[in-house]
Amino acid sequence: MTKEELRSKYLPIGGYFFFIAFGLVVFFIAAFLVVFVRTKSATMVVMPDVIGKPYNEVHNELMRLQLKVRLESKRYPDKTDGIIIYQSIRPGREVEAGSKVSLTVNIGLDRIDMPNLKGQSLVSAKNSMEKVLSGETYVSLTLGGITYVEVKEGEQPDTVVDQIPEAGKNITAGEKVFLLVTKPSTKKKEGEPQAGLDFKPGDSFAFAQRALVRAKISSKAEVVITKFRPDNGKIESVQKVGNEYKFKVFYFEPEDRVESGYESFVYEAPENGTYSLIVKDQNDETKQMEISAPTTYQEGEKIQTVFYRTGDVTLVLLDDKGSKVKSKDYENEF
Repeated sequence: MTKEELRSKYLPIGGYFFFIAFGLVVFFIAAFLVVFVRTKSATMVVMPDVIGKPYNEVHNELMRLQLKVRLESKRYPDKTDGIIIYQSIRPGREVEAGSKVSLTVNIGLDRIDMPNLKGQSLVSAKNSMEKVLSGETYVSLTLGGITYVEVKEGEQPDTVVDQIPEAGKNITAGEKVFLLVTKPSTKKKEGEPQAGLDFKPGDSFAFAQRALVRAKISSKAEVVITKFRPDNGKIESVQKVGNEYKFKVFYFEPEDRVESGYESFVYEAPENGTYSLIVKDQNDETKQMEISAPTTYQEGEKIQTVFYRTGDVTLVLLDDKGSKVKSKDYENEF
């Protein structure tokens, strides 16, 4: 076979293999460059020291660093409840944004399911709070305050008609319980004035408003942001001006909306007039609760409140004709 014949027979095959080999070399070089560039340009972040800090205080910072957090819990009664006691990435270490970090949070307090106190006499409710089962042991709950309201038809005096936290909510034994209770039955002497409403700092504002609604007494509130969670929903100060109550109320802004908790509402009155607030259950239109009696506002004046939400609800601002002026949904984020 001549050289010309060999060339014509094998050169096309060699060229074909050369083309494939060249393509593979280009592919691997390109793949290497892509990996190299991505690795080189990966965003690096420094892991902060979060041990000893409450998780709710560092949550936003860890999200900003784009770290993926995996939470675990352990119980050490001698350590503060809710603080971080272990982190899987040591403080100061540089890691890629998007890295996973495991945090162990201390559950230092006994957890219980809040018992149902509604319908019980105040004495019975207090006794129930003295002995609540937590796992295999009994713990006691602390009474945060009692708000008294006038007895309605069908209600018994000196009886619990509402409670915060609500029945069934999983809470710590250190959480305070607030009760809305009908006034005890007392014989009033002839000419004796009706007992007034008495509110003080530290009382539940949600129940103070409920008491005022029953009595058809107007009130106004100023929301005071607090960084101290236990103050959430409590009265900071109160004064009575004429026939109207004026409150300053603590509000702790939650990082996540859970199934129940305190919410705030602020809206400027569109014009001079009388306004009231109601809360509607989104899952049952027949369930709604008035949380403020009709109150007069001037145009541009802020209508503010703090209320306790259970489940998904809609707050509705009404004018003096009962027409909707503004509404806002409050829902569980999980």
